[in-house]
Amino acid sequence: MALLRGFGQLLFMPHAGVGVLALLGMMINSPLMMLAALTGGLGATLVGSRVMPAQAFNQGLAGFNGVLLGLAVALFMQPTELLWLLVFVGGGLTAWCFNWGMQRNLQLLTAPYICLMLLILWLLPTLPQPDGGLQWHWLEAQVLSGTLTGVGQMGFQGSLLSAPFMLAGLLLGGGWRAVGWALTGSLSGALAGYLAGTDQQVLAIGLGGYNSALIAIALAIVSGHRLRSWQPWLGISTAIVLTQVGLQLALFPLLTIPFVLAMWLVIGVERFRVRA
Repeated sequence: MALLRGFGQLLFMPHAGVGVLALLGMMINSPLMMLAALTGGLGATLVGSRVMPAQAFNQGLAGFNGVLLGLAVALFMQPTELLWLLVFVGGGLTAWCFNWGMQRNLQLLTAPYICLMLLILWLLPTLPQPDGGLQWHWLEAQVLSGTLTGVGQMGFQGSLLSAPFMLAGLLLGGGWRAVGWALTGSLSGALAGYLAGTDQQVLAIGLGGYNSALIAIALAIVSGHRLRSWQPWLGISTAIVLTQVGLQLALFPLLTIPFVLAMWLVIGVERFRVRA
């Protein structure tokens, strides 16, 4: 169950049913990515069961960085024996790092898998083009397509086939409010990308909106901030700006870097306001 909750944590929902829906959303778009996610999640869950407090482990906090690592490695690398070894061992390492941060009251979020993935991209050969599976999208309606696939990209699935499963997971775990905030964050990112002249295909497969969708859920649903609170809107705005800068510079894959940096900014502002 902890492994499935790790998949649910991709949507910030520690719910095994949400994890099943996320897995189905991956399978319908890319069985390879689903298997890599399971491998990374398993490695992370095994290590987490040894080092992490029971309450955090049972919430799926051990597995989600490993799941994300598996998805990212399968996206950028050839499916060789090295891939499976990297994902399994690396997944375990992400769980250890996340637990290290928890012990020190550090909000590492998805930073463990990001750091390891950037190291892999720097040291090892990658595919000329990322293998994102079917990536079925609607190029003629790029903003609508990008809004829906932006929710799917919360599980690295840029396909209109995957998005309904992720939306169903949000509905199951957080109700219509979670669905609404995810779509709000994704739509905001898609519109910003459209206005900034982002490449149509990049926009249509959700790369403009998933980081803002992630932070919308993290701040409005998990942290419990309301519609009139400043935190979700600062987080969404910051994630959008960082996403657009990252897409324009194209120095390395965005992964969930804009989400993490935007969350750290909001956390920093909150702590400053408390101390002031």
